[in-house]
Amino acid sequence: MLVPERKTEDGFEEHFGLNYLGHFLLTNLLLDTLEQSGTHSHNARIITVSSATHYVGKLHLNDLQSRFWLG
Repeated sequence: MLVPERKTEDGFEEHFGLNYLGHFLLTNLLLDTLEQSGTHSHNARIITVSSATHYVGKLHLNDLQSRFWLG
């Protein structure tokens, strides 16, 4: 995206922090509550949805914040 680069309070690139780390954190914060609220016949669930952008993108595991390959 062509917007100025910003960082989260933890120092991550803002889009990465918001679109990926935020969902991961929310899921972790809800796990105990979900485990307590589910029953054997009605399980509590977390459903994560995504766009199809991953089909055209590339994941650089050594550079998750895209600091090096964008030049």
